[in-house]
Order: sequence, then structure tokens, then C-alpha cells
Amino acid sequence: MEENSKDYFKDALSDFAFDMACGSQIRHLADLGYTVNQIMGELDISIPFLKVQKTVTEHLQASGVLTVGRPDGKSIGKKEFVREYDRYGKPSFRQVKAKPSAGICWQERVYLPSADGDLSLFLNSKTEENGEDNSYVSCDFGLNPEKTAKATAILEPRQKDYIEGVLWETKRIYHRLSPIMRAIISKLYAQGLYEGECYFKQSGEHIIVPGPPY
Repeated sequence: MEENSKDYFKDALSDFAFDMACGSQIRHLADLGYTVNQIMGELDISIPFLKVQKTVTEHLQASGVLTVGRPDGKSIGKKEFVREYDRYGKPSFRQVKAKPSAGICWQERVYLPSADGDLSLFLNSKTEENGEDNSYVSCDFGLNPEKTAKATAILEPRQKDYIEGVLWETKRIYHRLSPIMRAIISKLYAQGLYEGECYFKQSGEHIIVPGPPY
């Protein structure tokens, strides 16, 4: 037990030292759109790729760029507790089911090139209408390594670096429709390598982007 405490303290001290040395710089550069490889080139000290990758991913999650659940504003899964007293006045806490927020009443439809035009222009228009903070696209890069490798192989170097700089979970993740992500999704779709969904919170639109018919 004492040995575990020492290890925990050592790890905590190491994380603190790392954050003080370059954590803020890494997060700032990530906010500017730098890839992990680009960030590593800007640092004054040598940091392992995985360490920078983990810091960037955690920052993207904390800042809302990445979300695990769909970005509909509902408090699904949130735990709430109520204080109760027994007949002797002793307090205790009981978990209750949280009430979800009102969320958004989504208008669902399918993206059709014949009606909506080029996907790149469509995503740009919808993101401009809703604001980048309110526009998300689904990403399945953590689900199938082979498909991800095939997809990233056609991307431009910086786009490939960006995807490989994120620790994707083995589930569907949602990413803000930032300029680089709009370019990535549009390029993959044009090559028949993307299908997913978009959420535009301001207009309340849930757009299904189907894959190729072949």
C-alpha cells in the first residue's frame, strides 16, 4: 500500500512538472490547429509523441471539440444524489435518475448531392450558419484500424497528421466541424470512404451522410 502511494505521488509529480514545463504551450498550439507533429517541432524540450498526443486529445475533449456522446445538449447518464435522513436524523445519500435537459428537437434528413450540392460547400454553409461551436460531424477512426489506414492514406500530410494525433476511442466520436475536419470529411466522402452524420445545433438539423451506393 505504501509503495502504491509512492508511485501515485511520483506520477502526480511527474504530470505536474510536465504541465508546468509545456502543458499550456501544447494546449495553446492545439487551439491554433497545430497537429501533434507540428506541436512537437515547436517545443523546447523533447517529449514522447504519445505524451503530446494524450495531452492534445484530453484538451480537445475538455474544450468540447471532441464529444463521445452525440452533441445534443442532453445530460444523459449524469448522476444525481438526494440527501435523506433516517428517524434518528442520520443523513445519507441516495442516487436518483437525473432529469435530462430539454435538449434539441432534431429535424432529421438525409444529405442528397442532387439537392444539397457538393458536400464541402454544404458543410461550409451549414457551419457558417450555425457557428463552428454548434456544428459536429461523426468520426469512426477508432473503430476499424484497416479502414482508418485506407482513409488516411489518401489525405494530405497535414490532414493525416491531424487524424493520427488524436487518441480515437473504439466508438463513434463527434468532432467540431473545424476547417481541417471539414476538408478531411469532404475528401474522404469524395473517395467513397466516409459515411456518418452531422449535427447542427443552432438550426436543429441532424443530417445523415450515406456512404456510396456500391
